[in-house]
Amino acid sequence: MKIYSFPYSIPSYRVRLTASLLGFNAEEHVIDLSKNEQKSAEFLAINPLGKIPVMADDQVIVSDSMAILRYLARKSQTKHWYPESDIATAAKIDTLLSLVSNELYEGIEKARLITAFKMLPDTLLPQCETIAYDVLNILNTQLEDKAFLVNEMPTIADIAVASTLLYIDEASFSLDNYKNIQNWLNNIKSLTGFIQPTFL
Repeated sequence: MKIYSFPYSIPSYRVRLTASLLGFNAEEHVIDLSKNEQKSAEFLAINPLGKIPVMADDQVIVSDSMAILRYLARKSQTKHWYPESDIATAAKIDTLLSLVSNELYEGIEKARLITAFKMLPDTLLPQCETIAYDVLNILNTQLEDKAFLVNEMPTIADIAVASTLLYIDEASFSLDNYKNIQNWLNNIKSLTGFIQPTFL
């Protein structure tokens, strides 16, 4: 199994973290976005969209971090990560994965692109801040007296949400007022196979 990723990419970290937590021995191949390696002919042969992360598992190629998370969970022998046979639980997980791709991206990932990478105009930051803290309030309430977001056991929803929130400092936001989220992140960090993100 190979994962094509970039160290500072949140979606890339999300996939590496999932592979590690689920016990897969994945070989990482760094695609340097700063050198436009994602647009090289060699990489475009793997993913014609020219985007990371990408996972290659024998003849199976999967792009997009959420698709990779689902693939790894389905491949895992430990079914609590994404119990598809439990439709209600799977729906809760999928809803949170969509939250990561939409609201958390618009709030935190985009703010990080503004503050840490200077890739977007500062005028967008107030909108990002509003979205981010609205979502944090929801998550903090959802985590009241709970160890994990969906069940008593962690799921790929926990990994997806945590992979974004661990970068919140680089978005110039804070979790100081969100004790439930802080406790939950500590639960994630205590899981066997947890790997730290790579910060700028």
